[in-house]
Amino acid sequence: MAFLSAGLLIVGPVVGVVEDPPAAGYASTPLLVLLAAAAPVLALVLVQRGRALTGAAVLTGAGLLAPGRALVDLVFLRDGLSAARPEFLVPTTLADLRPAAGLWLLLAGHLAAAVAGVLAAGRAGAAPGSPYALELDESTTSVGSRRRALGWALAFATIAVVGLVMAPFQSDNAFLLDDDMIGASTLVGLGTVLIAVAVLGGCVYAAGAARSAVSAGVLLGVLVATAAVALPQIVAGLTVDLLRPAPGPYLALISLVLLTGLIVSGRAGRERERGTAELTLEAGRVHLVTGVLGVLTGVASLIGAFGPQVTIEALDSPETYANRPLVPAGILVGSLGAALLYHRWAATVRPAFVVSLGAVVLVGASTLDAAFTGAGIGDDIHIGAGAWFAAVAVVLAAAAAVSGAVAGSTERDDVDLTERTVHTSVAAPVAAAILFSVGAFGLPMFTARDFVAPGIWTEFRLASWGLLIAMCVVIAASVIAAMARPARAAALLLGAAAVVGVHALEFPLTGDRAQDATAGSGTWLSLACCLALLVAAGIASAGPAPEHDEKR
Repeated sequence: MAFLSAGLLIVGPVVGVVEDPPAAGYASTPLLVLLAAAAPVLALVLVQRGRALTGAAVLTGAGLLAPGRALVDLVFLRDGLSAARPEFLVPTTLADLRPAAGLWLLLAGHLAAAVAGVLAAGRAGAAPGSPYALELDESTTSVGSRRRALGWALAFATIAVVGLVMAPFQSDNAFLLDDDMIGASTLVGLGTVLIAVAVLGGCVYAAGAARSAVSAGVLLGVLVATAAVALPQIVAGLTVDLLRPAPGPYLALISLVLLTGLIVSGRAGRERERGTAELTLEAGRVHLVTGVLGVLTGVASLIGAFGPQVTIEALDSPETYANRPLVPAGILVGSLGAALLYHRWAATVRPAFVVSLGAVVLVGASTLDAAFTGAGIGDDIHIGAGAWFAAVAVVLAAAAAVSGAVAGSTERDDVDLTERTVHTSVAAPVAAAILFSVGAFGLPMFTARDFVAPGIWTEFRLASWGLLIAMCVVIAASVIAAMARPARAAALLLGAAAVVGVHALEFPLTGDRAQDATAGSGTWLSLACCLALLVAAGIASAGPAPEHDEKR
């Protein structure tokens, strides 16, 4: 399947993705052949060298990006003129570009890459005594190694994501757009989001993998697939007329190269697992750091809520609204952070705390959006101290999330997860909460005449990133809770309910910004989502079903 994917990805552009295609911006065929064949060839070489598990992980890592890449290529089906793909073609007129057979070959190639990744992840063809099975018997990596790797992964993968959503190059060609993710067409924007999520998720998964073979393979696969996205953009910026390089592709590629080198080299010399007492001590220290960061995040949020968002020369600061939800968000995160400082509560509270940090990002992004928008109105309007403290709160929340994730990985290493299963008792309320969350964060919280709020589907701005991140946090917490231990599941769901609850307060706290405002569908769906999460938390806290207890 992987080699079939490579063949389709090579033949598609040669046949032509549109009818009577204009010439490409540069001789891209050799580069496209190299990038298409990189993952399967690398996997084959690893298999031949007795590293079948690593080779399979390469295909899995590369397959993670296939859905997003396919969605980006679908733009040729809808509006080829809006596609900024100089490696395929550079339009010279405004004539419509109709899709051709090469586009379907290209999409089939992405589908085959995704299937290959699924097959490899499912250990297809692995038999006892095979090189694949023998590699599974290798000793696992140490807790300290995984903890350090997770921190590096979150840092470098975040940089890569930022690079991926930036403009691919700078263009003075009116027929070749240089829009970033926000300014791009809908299909390109959504595809870029999927690619960014796949890169971040793949890197974090690889960093936390117990086996170095899986870690190295997934990272190499993600790197190869990201190179297939970024390298054509880099070459275009360097060689095509009227185009100039942009920093985005360089950030994405260099950060992943550094991450792969750091994690693979850092795990070259393995140490045996440490004892339970040392793990507990280490987890306690990380909980202490996480708690301090949580308290600081809460304090910064409260200062951001009451400080001026914008200042006007020779006038009093105007009344602001977007920062008001920072008060409940700051109280929530600060209280849970303080609870982490007490070692007996730390392990129980930590899941809820990590999830609740999404509330700070949600409100902080909205606050910064309003402040930057206001400051752009005139030269005499400046960003106030409150907005800068909101930005500090978001940064501290990110640091606290990393620290909390490290503490969680340390704790989980001392727990037997081989019998982990989905708790069907919470499946229904969790599924309902996930569905409600899409509408809660995607639909307007209130409606008013001549007022258009930032959203995920329309009017995408800085505040929209907060909505998108908060929605992903709630969905991820809900899914993980369905497979977690009872106490941890309940904490995750309560944290998610708190994030949605803070979001539901947007209308009562900020509705005065628009005249005759009424509660929108987002508010009602937020309340429904919060209720579903609370019900799921109550069920989860009761523990798994009796038949699960008997099996264990």
